[in-house]
Amino acid sequence: MTGSDFYTYVLKKFKRTDKETECYQAMTDTISDMRLQIVSEDYKEEAYNVGIDTDGEYRIALPADFSHLIGRVTVVDPDNNDVRTLSKISKEEYDIIYGERLFDAVGDMDTALPKVFCIFGGQIYLGPVPDKLTYKYQINYSTEDSTEITSATTTVPFATKYRNILRAGVLSELHDGLENFQEAQYWRQLYIEGLSKINSNDLDNIRDESNVSYNGV
Repeated sequence: MTGSDFYTYVLKKFKRTDKETECYQAMTDTISDMRLQIVSEDYKEEAYNVGIDTDGEYRIALPADFSHLIGRVTVVDPDNNDVRTLSKISKEEYDIIYGERLFDAVGDMDTALPKVFCIFGGQIYLGPVPDKLTYKYQINYSTEDSTEITSATTTVPFATKYRNILRAGVLSELHDGLENFQEAQYWRQLYIEGLSKINSNDLDNIRDESNVSYNGV
C-alpha cells in the first residue's frame, strides 16, 4: 500500500480528516516501533564477505541499515576451509580480556583466529585481533528503516501483510495524542496482540526440528 492508500485505510476507523500530519507521523512512529518489537522475516538480511584490510585492525562496521543481530558472528578461514561461530561477550568483558590492543604495536599484538565478539558503537569488535586479512565474516540481521512516511511513500512497511496491526498501532498513537486514553488503550491492546501473533508465526517458520526424534525403520 502507498502512503495515501494507508492513510485512507486509517480514516475508515479514525474518521477525522483534520489530523493528516499527525496521522503520517503516527505511521512513522509505529513502523519504527514494530521494527524494534519484532524480528520479521520480511526484513532480514545476510551480510557476508566483510573483511578487514589492515593489519592490527579488530573492528568491522555494522551495515548502515542494521537493527538486530540474529544469532552470532561467523568467521571463515578460506585458507584452511575452517568455519567458526564466535561467542558473544559484553564490551566490559572484551576490554578486560583484550586491553592490550589499546597500547601494543601491531607487531606485538596477540593475534589469532577470533574466538569472541561484542557489539559497541555500531561496530563488531573481534577477539583476539585477527592474524590474517583473508578471514571473511558473516552475520544475519534485521534491518532498520527510519524513513518518514508521507502521502508519496510508494510502499508502507508492514502494510501489505499486517495492515490491520499497523493501523491499530497508528490509531493508538493518534488517540493518545488527543488524550482519548481509553480509546488509545483499546487500540494499543489490539496492536500488542497483533505483534505477538507476528512473532509467533515467524518463530514457527524458522524453528528447527531438534525436538523431533527419529527412529530407524
